[in-house]
Amino acid sequence: MSEPAPPRRPRRWWRWPVVALVSLLALMGAADGWVVAATRAHRLSRLEDAPAEADAMVLGNRVFPGGRPSIELALRLEAGLRLYRLGRARRLIVSGLVNPRRGYDEPAAMAAWLEARGVPARDIVLDRGGYRTAASMADAAAMGVRSLLVVSQDYHLPRAVYLAEHAGIDALGVPAREGPRPLADLIHVTARETAARAETVAEVLIRGVRGAGPVPDVLKTRP
Repeated sequence: MSEPAPPRRPRRWWRWPVVALVSLLALMGAADGWVVAATRAHRLSRLEDAPAEADAMVLGNRVFPGGRPSIELALRLEAGLRLYRLGRARRLIVSGLVNPRRGYDEPAAMAAWLEARGVPARDIVLDRGGYRTAASMADAAAMGVRSLLVVSQDYHLPRAVYLAEHAGIDALGVPAREGPRPLADLIHVTARETAARAETVAEVLIRGVRGAGPVPDVLKTRP
């Protein structure tokens, strides 16, 4: 009488997706840590520590109807204005998203905010190609900027400085104040920025840092 066949082991099909997910998360964590570590020496802890430079770039954020900056953007603009008044920046580059179809123009709103507080139009440069951080840095490099103070919130500075350095710019990150943020929003921002830093490393490795288009069409000093 033949012995019964041994029972088949159930196929653990779920193991490979789990391994792939864990590997992906590990790579993202490593890339995130690399960007933070690589830019640590180029990020200031206080605005007052900024050296005198020709240019400071204020990175854009949401603008509400009527040209009113969001809280986060207003805090960035305040930091840029303070650099200008302290003599740490002779010129302010305002870089952000423009959507002509919707009448949405972050750089114009940013420039108007600064002018209303006493910054002459001749000392403001509008970068209308800054639809993303990489484009802002590539546009600045194409403009001939080689040394730059980068103004944004602390969570954003590692990625911004990393992209500036890879665009050929000697950059220092200057922290703007953080606005009030509920816990859920804080978790969302942290997760989003971790993924964005990992994506930045991959993007720089694959294609470098690219801007939005020809300099004359993107960067124009206001009359």
